[in-house]
Amino acid sequence: MSTAEERKLEREENMRNIYSNKIPNRVPISIIVPGTVVAEYAGLDLKTVYWKPSLLREAMLELSGKINADVPISGVGNYTPVSSQALRSRNRAMSSTGYMQHPNITCMEADEYDDLIADPYAFILEKCIPRLYGNLSPESNPWKNITALSAESQLRMAIGKEDMELMQEQSERQGFQSVVRMAGFGRAPMDWIADQLRSFTGICIDIRRKRGKLIEALEAIYPMIYKIGVAKDLDNVSRFHSTSFALHMASYLREKDFAEVWLPTWKRQVEDYASLGMRTSAFLEHDWNRLLDYVYELPTGSVFSFELTDAKLIKEKLGKKHILSGGFPVRYLLTCTKDEVIGKTKDWLDIMAPGGQYIFGFDKPPLTLRDVNMDNLVAVCDTVREYGKYDNPGAPSGEFFNKEDYKHSGSPEFKSKYYMSWEEYIAEFPNTPIEAKTLVMQAEDAVLATMFSMTC
Repeated sequence: MSTAEERKLEREENMRNIYSNKIPNRVPISIIVPGTVVAEYAGLDLKTVYWKPSLLREAMLELSGKINADVPISGVGNYTPVSSQALRSRNRAMSSTGYMQHPNITCMEADEYDDLIADPYAFILEKCIPRLYGNLSPESNPWKNITALSAESQLRMAIGKEDMELMQEQSERQGFQSVVRMAGFGRAPMDWIADQLRSFTGICIDIRRKRGKLIEALEAIYPMIYKIGVAKDLDNVSRFHSTSFALHMASYLREKDFAEVWLPTWKRQVEDYASLGMRTSAFLEHDWNRLLDYVYELPTGSVFSFELTDAKLIKEKLGKKHILSGGFPVRYLLTCTKDEVIGKTKDWLDIMAPGGQYIFGFDKPPLTLRDVNMDNLVAVCDTVREYGKYDNPGAPSGEFFNKEDYKHSGSPEFKSKYYMSWEEYIAEFPNTPIEAKTLVMQAEDAVLATMFSMTC
């Protein structure tokens, strides 16, 4: 057996144990090193790398050999000029240095809640997308809106193919585990409205001035939000797959607003998923210290990555019921000497590792090479692998998940004038055989997911 195969088996066993309520052999290491950092490390022009990710190959293989983590070095990522330029995006733009930026753009006015409530998908297509993408406005670009989507799709597939090949080569050479995968990417209902529809500033005003309409809108968009994140193959739902969320707004709200406005629809969403056996994974952005009691009440065995939240507090409150991840301050890579960062890593593991239920990671990924002392990064990962070993691997850990503990809310069926159900399809095309149903509905769902993602 090759060294890569041995590493792969070891990594698989560790992650399988973590997700199966067992103590692993050691603390797993899940850190993100973005393609932006790799490009700088290799001395490459980031603006060129976006269009030819294969240029990262040598540097990615070198770094994945040095950095003793359990996941591959990241590729160029989703936010690139490849998509934004083809569509003339107003919500994502590349700076002169090559880094993607997010201008504070909104695509919904405060007086448009009734339109959103009436048909959320139609609101995306008719209002949001034309306002966010210059090439997708039927009024200003009556034909470009057709060709732009096709061009963007072709570009994205070509770049995605190169990215995937880089990931596969890393996995083959370094033996990265593949047990745990994302089943999909969900959105917390209020985060979706806040991020690009109304913006942070707008939603904070709406909570005070349009509270009733906002709550009504959160209920109205729920069937669509639920459909976006639910597993596509419910007959084969596995606890080794999860729907992932990045939670943006919650920690910036007053607790009363969080509990009454933000939380109810997202809690309903993850409990509905739990009733189907689905696992939730979420990044708790910013400081959740005062909200951890609410987090505790979420479905057992959820995976929570955290940023500024106090390590001792989150371990004490959540460490038995849920799997924890992240939290280690990335700034230590720059502010500490090698000996100091090794000491801080050990101190961190003394808090987070006991009892299992922890995956090592940073509080946030580094954005540029200036955020990383590579020698310190290597030292941190090596320390976790050695100091983070358990003397009782295989022993039970945490609380066990039981989907029967959760009752599905029976959310209404998703409907829109732009979404054709199978019944509507065969009414229009009566000679279509039943064997076509899966393909037809997969196409409808794929278009919905694409259009929705363009507003995220």
